[in-house]
Amino acid sequence: MSIEKLLEEVAEESEARRHDPLPDDAVGARRSEAAAPKVLSVRLSAQQYDVLAAAAAQRDLPVSTMARLAILEGLAQATRPTVEIISANVVATALREVIRPEFLKAG
Repeated sequence: MSIEKLLEEVAEESEARRHDPLPDDAVGARRSEAAAPKVLSVRLSAQQYDVLAAAAAQRDLPVSTMARLAILEGLAQATRPTVEIISANVVATALREVIRPEFLKAG
């Protein structure tokens, strides 16, 4: 049996049994001292979900992972300082105040 076939069979079995209760003697262990993660439930319209699912498929990610990435990217952008767009007129006015007039004459 090939490795690919074995992996496919194990994945199918795992998916089929993913909601089975854990054995009574199962003991979990946290990998770090960090607090347990929080679970968030979000409602999306069918159209919003389809856009999210398409973005996840494009990146070859599960939809929940794509949602988490979108949230984290949005939070990262929200905490960045905003950058003002400076018009050319503002720059020209500022330069006229600091550059000697003889350098600004067309030659």
